[in-house]
Amino acid sequence: MRKFISSALLVCLIVVGLAQTLVIKGSNTVFPIAQLWIEEFKKLRPEVKITLEGAGSSTGIAALFNGTTDIANSSRWLKKEEIQKMNQEGKYFIPFLVAFDGIAVIVNKSLPIDEISIETLKKIYTGEI
Repeated sequence: MRKFISSALLVCLIVVGLAQTLVIKGSNTVFPIAQLWIEEFKKLRPEVKITLEGAGSSTGIAALFNGTTDIANSSRWLKKEEIQKMNQEGKYFIPFLVAFDGIAVIVNKSLPIDEISIETLKKIYTGEI
């Protein structure tokens, strides 16, 4: 965990450089860990004002495009259209993988099944079932 936090702090240091403010927007999933990064970063650079906003991955990525954030937290990869737009606008975003999240699917014991397949889950979540 310490190595992970150190890596994230290094990215923040590179992004903020000599600036006195750092704006981070994006994923609600990443929000709690971003708060931890900020706490650690403030120990190194207490003078830097950091704003953290959890409003969704797409919001963070859009903020990178329009220049209203320094870092976009995202719990998903860039979409094909976003990569195309980035290339068209001559921008270059540097992805930095910090974690994988997991999703647990729990089946109520009162249901008449012992397990559920990925295919069945897909049908449930896409509305086929």
